[in-house]
Amino acid sequence: MNGDVGSGGEGGLSRRAVDAFTQIAAGADPSDVMPDAVAELEALGVIARDLQGTNRPVPLDPAEVLRRRLEAELQNAEDCIARMRAIPPAAAALEDAYERSRLHAGGRSEYIPDPVVVNARLQDVVSAAQFEIIAAQPGGPRQPHHLDAARDRDAKALDRGVALRTLYRATVRDNSVTAAHARSMANRHTGRSAEFRTLEEPFERAIVVDRRIAFISNRLIPGAHEHAAWQITDGAFVSYVVEEFEARWRRAVLWHGELRSRGQTVDTVSSVDGQAVRTTPRQREILRDLVDGRAHKATAQRLGISLRTLQGEISELKNLFDVTSGPALAYKWALSPDRMVDDSAESGDRGGQGGDGLRVAAAA
Repeated sequence: MNGDVGSGGEGGLSRRAVDAFTQIAAGADPSDVMPDAVAELEALGVIARDLQGTNRPVPLDPAEVLRRRLEAELQNAEDCIARMRAIPPAAAALEDAYERSRLHAGGRSEYIPDPVVVNARLQDVVSAAQFEIIAAQPGGPRQPHHLDAARDRDAKALDRGVALRTLYRATVRDNSVTAAHARSMANRHTGRSAEFRTLEEPFERAIVVDRRIAFISNRLIPGAHEHAAWQITDGAFVSYVVEEFEARWRRAVLWHGELRSRGQTVDTVSSVDGQAVRTTPRQREILRDLVDGRAHKATAQRLGISLRTLQGEISELKNLFDVTSGPALAYKWALSPDRMVDDSAESGDRGGQGGDGLRVAAAA
């Protein structure tokens, strides 16, 4: 309909259409001077043409005409809604047929032989993560181009509030590239920070997003590409993968990107990245055991001090970091520059203040 809806007309009609209807109702024929307005009335169905040879427009009862039109439009709307309601069941029926046509192992497990497709699927799922990404990366140190590709994607996820935890083999603690990546992601100045832990024992590669979709390495199809994978959406299977990850995560050691001492010469200073270090070597040993979940008695025995002395040290540390509980102390320690101090060097290699000697982990 050629109407100027909302432009000053009445009921969605243009003013000229209303004027034309008024003239037609009075017995006139404005078809020659107002053809567009008459066409608008014809499209609406409120006028008809005299079929006795004059072809003059004749007015019809607008209330009756529009009542019938409204009924027809409502019926069309109901038919449209019925068709829309039929879409989900149809989609479900077709999805079942589609899923049965693909290679599966125990429910919704899709084998993806092409590494390019694996990466594209993984990128899509990780980019849409809503609350959590967990990754088990057992391959040891990662290549720079892999880390560069993941950094921007992971940073965006952290900025959305997504929790990101990565489990590595302990060998990454000797790799400057992976360590630098871990330091940058675990010590972000804005937004959320990532968490990293390392484990000595072997484990399988897996990435799980929102505890809903998992990607695992292929161990079923022989002769496949080494980076072929399975995408898992079966709830029971994904839950199993998550529990396996959590069991290893609990046994793993917290890591913020510190490099292990390998005999290289490093500067002995009293600050890390310009921030003063406030703890002694023994206090840092206690804090590391606290974060690792070691029992107080075991820590006291390892350090050769009494349990009472250890408890006094912990109280002093709480005062130092201005906290009142063990979890809060562990949190403050994780955010402090003190955790970057490397106390693994022999005492003869240390220098610094008062014999404590602060050895800072090499950055590269």
